[in-house]
Amino acid sequence: MQLSQMVRAALQVSDLERSKAFYSEVLGLSEVYSEGEALGGNMHELIGMPAGVTTRVCIMKQPDFSAYGMVGLFEVRNPVPPKIERPSQGSNLGELCMVFYCSDLDELLRRAQGHVHSIVREPVRLRVRGHIKQREMAMRGPDGEKINLIEWNPQDAIGGHRPETWAGDPE
Repeated sequence: MQLSQMVRAALQVSDLERSKAFYSEVLGLSEVYSEGEALGGNMHELIGMPAGVTTRVCIMKQPDFSAYGMVGLFEVRNPVPPKIERPSQGSNLGELCMVFYCSDLDELLRRAQGHVHSIVREPVRLRVRGHIKQREMAMRGPDGEKINLIEWNPQDAIGGHRPETWAGDPE
C-alpha cells in the first residue's frame, strides 16, 4: 500500500464567504482550485449528511504550489451540521490542527485584524530538547478550527531546508 502526502484538509464551515476571506486574506491561500455547489452524486454520504443537503464548496491553495496541502471549505445547509463546542484555548482529543510555514508571523497577525478568529498563543520561540528554535503561534479560524503557524520561509522548505531539521540555538 502507498499513501500520498496529504491532499487537503476539508473543513465544515458555517459561512463560506467569511471563511474564504479569512483563508485568502490572512493565510494567503488565494488560488481557488475548485469551487461550486455539489449537485447530484453522493458527496453527502462521504460527509455523513442526509441526501438532499445543499453543499457549497471552495478548495483553496497557495499560488505557485502544487495541488497538495490545500484547504477545502464545505458549507452545508438543509440541514446545517451541529457545531463542535470547544474552548478557544487548549486542545481537544481527536482535534486536527493544520500546520503551515509562514515567513512573517507579525504580518499575519496584522492581516488577521478585522477577521473572525482567536489567538491560542501569540508568537513565541519554540523550546525543545534544550534548544531555542523558530517562532511559532497557534490560532483558531472562523469556525474554531485550530491552525499552527511556524515562522519559516515556505520557499526554503521546498528545497528541504525545514525547521524540523534545524537543531536551533542552545538554551
